[in-house]
Amino acid sequence: MRTINRSMKVSTLAFGIVAALACGQAMASGFQIREDSVQAMARSHAGSASDWGDAAVVANNPAAMALFDNTTVQSDLTAIDLSGNFSGGGHDALGRPLTGGNGGDAGDIAPVPAFHLILPFGNGFALGASFTAPFGLKTQYDAGWVGRYQALKSDVRTFDFTLAASYKFNDMFSLGASLITQRIQAELTNAVDFGAILTPAAFPAFQPQSADGFASVKGHDTSVGWDIGVLFRPSPNTNIGLNYRSKVNHTLNGDARFSVPTSVQFVLGSIGSTAFQNTPISASVSTPSVVTFSVSQKLSDTFTLSADIERTNWSSLQSLTIHFANPAQPPSTEQFHWSNTMEYALGMDWKFAPEWTLRAGIARDETPTNNTFRDPRLPDNNRQLYSIGLGFTPSENASWNIGYSHIAIDTPTVNNVSATGSTLVGKYSADANLFGISGTFSFGHAPAPVVEAQPPPPPPPQPAPVPPTCPEGQTLGADGSCQSPPPAPAPEPPPKPFRG
Repeated sequence: MRTINRSMKVSTLAFGIVAALACGQAMASGFQIREDSVQAMARSHAGSASDWGDAAVVANNPAAMALFDNTTVQSDLTAIDLSGNFSGGGHDALGRPLTGGNGGDAGDIAPVPAFHLILPFGNGFALGASFTAPFGLKTQYDAGWVGRYQALKSDVRTFDFTLAASYKFNDMFSLGASLITQRIQAELTNAVDFGAILTPAAFPAFQPQSADGFASVKGHDTSVGWDIGVLFRPSPNTNIGLNYRSKVNHTLNGDARFSVPTSVQFVLGSIGSTAFQNTPISASVSTPSVVTFSVSQKLSDTFTLSADIERTNWSSLQSLTIHFANPAQPPSTEQFHWSNTMEYALGMDWKFAPEWTLRAGIARDETPTNNTFRDPRLPDNNRQLYSIGLGFTPSENASWNIGYSHIAIDTPTVNNVSATGSTLVGKYSADANLFGISGTFSFGHAPAPVVEAQPPPPPPPQPAPVPPTCPEGQTLGADGSCQSPPPAPAPEPPPKPFRG
């Protein structure tokens, strides 16, 4: 009886699911979404954890909520327009050229919302909440393209709901922490080369690229992480922020579904194989931990300079193992060997009129991928960001911001061998344009600190009364008035002489 090579069967299924899930996460790194603030985006994210007046610090450094005196609400919306065009080709397991086109523009426009709320209490404490989408992207190639065995559609999304608290110890030092609830959803598809799996040596009727099928994977999970930050203010014009965001561990659960050509179904049935049947799957993945160091310095009443250094710890993703509910498919592991990445950003704010602020920034952002393991689901490389934006503040309780960023991506190359032996070789022309708008509104004033009532102070001591003085020759009487002494009595007349 003819049999299918077991390792080929397993690795092919692993490619359709393991690589899909992992590369979905890769997009969360190579295309990590920092766009939770249009104000920060306009500076290429410089000052993201230290800036004045940006409520997105709820997500980027909760300690900086101490900079707010009023209840503040902020809503941001950013559109990410990614473009990725492949040029190249490849060959199948027998060395014949791969059929199909270049896949068209793999990019798409993805909206990224964000919402932030800060509630100061006036006694050093503040609470905050935010809704953000820190990782994810959507790419899709034309059906039948030359790299169809590696990727067709990749749609990965994460949503974070954050609850934060901060305490201001004094005018120089604040501490903040938050709890993050993260939801991840993934949908990924690719073609399956059943003509290569049913090797011509065993089944002469089949050749590579002669019997394409289809694999679709969906998975989801909800998990929790945490965040802690500090804000140091050596002067009223200097903010220094440091924030650590934990990694979030997920166990994705979902389904793998397959479309198998009728001729292949007949062969699989004839040999008693239960491979390539719809089955539940699970895989453990993590979004990375992130450390951000941020500085904002007011050089004058109208000009502020900001900088960011951010490290994303992608070295935690070296490999990924998938588990299949179908007992015909044992667990399989895919290797990735990603590296930690650094981002460096410099930006400025120039208040050129009482109601108007111009912002601009540049940044350099590294990719976690490498030429050895890069595949078409993540055609990413090191990137440069160039940003500009405008802020309008019509009143002290409202402000509006718009921003634009252009991301230039160094030319990514791929030389990727699929699980069925086909090799894709080529390069990408890739870039992205981001457009954002936001509104920030504050309400009322924080309540005054509670001060315990104190008893009234005692009256000051009264000076001792000074007795009045009387003119010379007078004395002080019992009634307090000056009185003259009584007149001396008249002398008695001398006695008359005696005459006898």
